[in-house]
Amino acid sequence: MNQSSGVKAFEGKGIMMSNPEGLIADYFNEGKKILSSISVSEVTALSAAIEKVRVGGFSVFIAGNGGSASTASHFATDIGVGSLNRSNPVRVISLCDNSAVLTAIANDTDYKFVFEQQIRLLAVPGDLLIVISASGNSENLINAVLAANDLGIPSFSITGFDGGKLKEMTQGSNVHVESNYGAYGLVEDAHLAICHVVTECVREHRQ
Repeated sequence: MNQSSGVKAFEGKGIMMSNPEGLIADYFNEGKKILSSISVSEVTALSAAIEKVRVGGFSVFIAGNGGSASTASHFATDIGVGSLNRSNPVRVISLCDNSAVLTAIANDTDYKFVFEQQIRLLAVPGDLLIVISASGNSENLINAVLAANDLGIPSFSITGFDGGKLKEMTQGSNVHVESNYGAYGLVEDAHLAICHVVTECVREHRQ
């Protein structure tokens, strides 16, 4: 979770730490509301985009920062090697996982290029880029989407808060978690749930 937490978003409701049960109940209740508000059709579209790539023998690239980097790695593991024994796995790479590559690009150029340069090096038409961001405004993810556009590679975003720039850039290819600004914990919880249910959809496919 990033510096601002989902729990912090509840302090304005008058629930003090002397009443942790109230804070916990409120957090879970808000989480239920957020999960129930997610568009099933948007999640279905993401699953279909991944399935298209899998059937074509192409690759999925996933990127995010901070807590979203952890979700990207988790998602890549689940739909890739995690599906080996259940159905047809997806050829997938988390762009967050190679620390040598990330630090080389950040050190030699700038952190805002850490995902863009990997996309330009590795991706080919037919592949898919998935970017995960609570704010939707991370510059390195925006640059990755622009690079994918240059290469003719579709991008799908998973966003929170108001969706930010990434939601605008990926209209029609976005799963959005509408939430209060700063509710990182709740958004990241929902993002992981989205990744888990998409994984189940992927595992249901047979070829």
